[in-house]
Amino acid sequence: MTLVSEIIRDAFRECNLIAIGAEPLTAEYNEGLRLLNRNVSSAYGNEASEQLNPLPLGQNHISKPNGFPWYNQTPGWADWFVPHDTRLVCNLTAPLTVYLDPNPEDGSRFAVQDMSNNFSTNSLTVVGNGHQIDGAFSITFSDDGTNNEYFFRQDTGNWALLSPLTLTDTFPFPPDFDDFFIIGLALRLNPRYSQTADSQSLMAFKRAATQFQARYRQHDFVWSELGLIRTTGARRRYYDDTRFANSQFVTGWAIPYGGYRW
Repeated sequence: MTLVSEIIRDAFRECNLIAIGAEPLTAEYNEGLRLLNRNVSSAYGNEASEQLNPLPLGQNHISKPNGFPWYNQTPGWADWFVPHDTRLVCNLTAPLTVYLDPNPEDGSRFAVQDMSNNFSTNSLTVVGNGHQIDGAFSITFSDDGTNNEYFFRQDTGNWALLSPLTLTDTFPFPPDFDDFFIIGLALRLNPRYSQTADSQSLMAFKRAATQFQARYRQHDFVWSELGLIRTTGARRRYYDDTRFANSQFVTGWAIPYGGYRW
């Protein structure tokens, strides 16, 4: 595993901004850390994984519509799990337990938002469903205002917490892709030191970027058109008809998020 400080030090070495064996100054470390956090943050949902799809849970503070499409804690069927690349937007009225995708893709993400600021009263427990979350098989969120995001590493079987990195943190991506972030950081540092990247560094960066994107390319869901979802034949597959009358179905209230698995 690579430390964040190593990424920054190697970035300064990449274009000879510091001598071999030397350490960046404290101000240089701080500058590199600030730029590295920007690079890492911009990779999620772009080079790595897809953008997050919101999944509303709970009815607290929701006045209209009364019912669909807002779930009363969970969707209308019992045996379901959270699809990958999902943001759980929580307005809970009671404690809730949800289960993650048992077979997530490498680089998948999920996020938790306590929109009602009431996790201390109505906690959310997320079960890894065969994988660990930040080193444990389940995690309970009980702090009001929680807004956390996690990234799945298939090589460790762990959903890692994403947060601004510190110098002593372990870098969240596998060592296979250190060069991608080292050279990428060097390219951001160079103009500030009137330095230009060598063509060999640029070739290595292009190769690393191609490998990084190939590893974390996702198979995103593509939803059906609403006109097709409204058809009678698709009713049971795309619509929770256990809670609503036929007249409501034919108005076109299709299920808003089709990523649940049957």
